[in-house]
Amino acid sequence: MRTTAGRVGTTTTGVALALLLTACSGGSGTPEETATPTVAPSSAAPSPSATSSDVSSPAASATAVAEPTAGLGGFTPPGTEATAEGDAAAYVVTQVRTGEHEGYDRVVYELTGGEGTPGYRVGYVDQAVEDPSGALRQVDGDAILQVWIVGTTYPAEGGPQEFSQDLRPTGGDLEHVVRPLTFEGMTQSFIGVDDGPRPYRVLVLADPVRVVVDVQDD
Repeated sequence: MRTTAGRVGTTTTGVALALLLTACSGGSGTPEETATPTVAPSSAAPSPSATSSDVSSPAASATAVAEPTAGLGGFTPPGTEATAEGDAAAYVVTQVRTGEHEGYDRVVYELTGGEGTPGYRVGYVDQAVEDPSGALRQVDGDAILQVWIVGTTYPAEGGPQEFSQDLRPTGGDLEHVVRPLTFEGMTQSFIGVDDGPRPYRVLVLADPVRVVVDVQDD
């Protein structure tokens, strides 16, 4: 394992999205597809690989809904960026958790308090640069996957509060998940990947609203 850090631009692109969605590709200089599936709530039953034992967050809810683990489609190649637009507003990322599954490792960003379908922009970066400060974050791992969630807001006093911890999963190929930070309607996080970059996919789920990032393992 080596420590790297990541660079991101502060681009505010429109983001179009869907529920239970396999991430598509986009980004400067790379092939691009726009995700346009129909939004629908997640109703998948818990599976042996999606239980509370997967949760890495010490503050994770004991009643967390299990995310689906089968029939989710393929993975996006590491050299492309996955983007999807949404119509969300005022969500706060209140929970982050990780889990190991057959063939991939997962990060779940749970959103509270908003409305509509969140968008996203996900792709590998060379350095983890926080927006808007420009501060360089140290991210454990051999590759850095940057996650933008679109349609969020900075938490208000007395309302849902943003998840405030870094996660360091044990086992699997995820080494570090940097706490979400929100600015001007977008939330930024970084995922440190061991022996990466690796193919990944992005899903958006409802009831509760979640943005899920799966990283294919070896």
